[in-house]
Amino acid sequence: MNARLKKSFGFYTGTVFEDRFMVNHFNVELNLVTVSGDNAEQNIAYERMKYWIFCVMDDSILIENDSSKLQQYLDTGARLLVLPDEPVDQIVGIMLYLKLNAIMENRMVVTDVEIWSTQGDSMSYLHSHGENVGPGLAQNGWWLDPKPMWHAGRPRGDGKIVSLDRVPEWKDFGLDWDQEKDDGKESVVFANFARDEDQ
Repeated sequence: MNARLKKSFGFYTGTVFEDRFMVNHFNVELNLVTVSGDNAEQNIAYERMKYWIFCVMDDSILIENDSSKLQQYLDTGARLLVLPDEPVDQIVGIMLYLKLNAIMENRMVVTDVEIWSTQGDSMSYLHSHGENVGPGLAQNGWWLDPKPMWHAGRPRGDGKIVSLDRVPEWKDFGLDWDQEKDDGKESVVFANFARDEDQ
């Protein structure tokens, strides 16, 4: 039987808006529905969602692809989430809607997103299935890829030596769908991606 769920998250990011850097605190409320009848798959989908929020979004820097400061931020080696538009709350919320649905691969589905932030004066932005995602996010990008990636795979280097980062796979985090079997029983790895408040 399918279950309807609601989950709230909070996280901090750096945000480059109009080429100015600022720290922002986001709150997100998600409405979800389970699709898979397999409890193990539902748990893996949930852990993937937590990984994305706590290990990718939290403490990242959000920046527009056309920002004049993009290369400077790329050179720092910081975790950048490069977006096709300015990283305002509405764009971040739509990106989350798309990326979370992509990584959960139809085991659970985000039906609605509500997002608000400190820099956005706590105005809530809502997005749900069937609404227009805009021309930028409708194009293929990392936000539509089910892999745990958050960049366009841009090469980095000084022109002589180029570094291409390996794109991680969910099995690197113990969160792939095909878990190892032990004595004929499935074993699921439950990861704890809660925020480390001591940092």
